[in-house]
Amino acid sequence: MAKLMFTAEELALFQERFEENKSWVQWVRVTNKDGLDILSLDIDGRHKKTVRMTKKEGQGYLAKSVDEWGLAVANDFESLLDTVDSGAR
Repeated sequence: MAKLMFTAEELALFQERFEENKSWVQWVRVTNKDGLDILSLDIDGRHKKTVRMTKKEGQGYLAKSVDEWGLAVANDFESLLDTVDSGAR
């Protein structure tokens, strides 16, 4: 079981944002071998990319771009989603 799981409220917020954003084309939630809860999001656009979001103990939230160099850290999940959304444009 994952050590730091996204809450039902966080998942509801993510799902709401996903439905609103036409460039967010698909997502999957996985747990890696170290027990890290990951939301992996594919973003369409001029530069297609995959962003993986996780919770970090004592550090808030982290988003990494898989296809290119990119990293975002935020204290709250909504701010992280704002950053991912603005980076997709």
